[in-house]
Amino acid sequence: MKKIMIAALLLTGVTLKAQHDVSVDVLGFAFSKYGIGYEYAINSNNSVGINLNFTSKNMFDDGISNNATYAIIDEKYDYSEMNIIPEYKAFFTPEKGNDGIYMGIYGKIRTSKASGNTFTDTTGLIPTFGKTDVSTTGFALGAMLGYKWKSSGALFLEVTGGIGKFLLNNVKYSDALAEDDPNFDEDDYIPYVGNSLPLDLRIAVKVGIRIGAGSKE
Repeated sequence: MKKIMIAALLLTGVTLKAQHDVSVDVLGFAFSKYGIGYEYAINSNNSVGINLNFTSKNMFDDGISNNATYAIIDEKYDYSEMNIIPEYKAFFTPEKGNDGIYMGIYGKIRTSKASGNTFTDTTGLIPTFGKTDVSTTGFALGAMLGYKWKSSGALFLEVTGGIGKFLLNNVKYSDALAEDDPNFDEDDYIPYVGNSLPLDLRIAVKVGIRIGAGSKE
């Protein structure tokens, strides 16, 4: 038991000596997207991190599917989306740990589900309305540029912009008949710009707190 307690204390000490940045994306609140980020400092010039965000609002819905065509008979569908974003940053002019101007690369794993979508089934003699769930999975890679301002205490402010490309986008229907409806646009559920370019655009304004080494620099 003593050995376990000593090991736990040593691990805690090592962890506190390391630098951990925890943040929230305040800009995302304006778009009903709620996220948290974590960043670990490898050294003053390099860090790795991960961001996780959720939303119940589909920003890519242009109204062709669901809401406009079938507004009279269809209620608004339920939507949920999750993004997992690992990233690496290289800081050029650090003064207080990882701060100042940086460049980096990131990946994004995106999943979404829209439940209760209405479509027209034209397989019979008389067209009828059906319901389908639409689930998506996507993977993107991109580059980013940003600036992190560190206060004299533990707080920091960070602005990030980036652009990437989705290398994978899969769309699945619970009812395959929805694919035959010309008014049912699957691009309403995947992040295509202009229904042709699978781009990922990142803009974030984060407020956070630094824990461990460098928190008081």
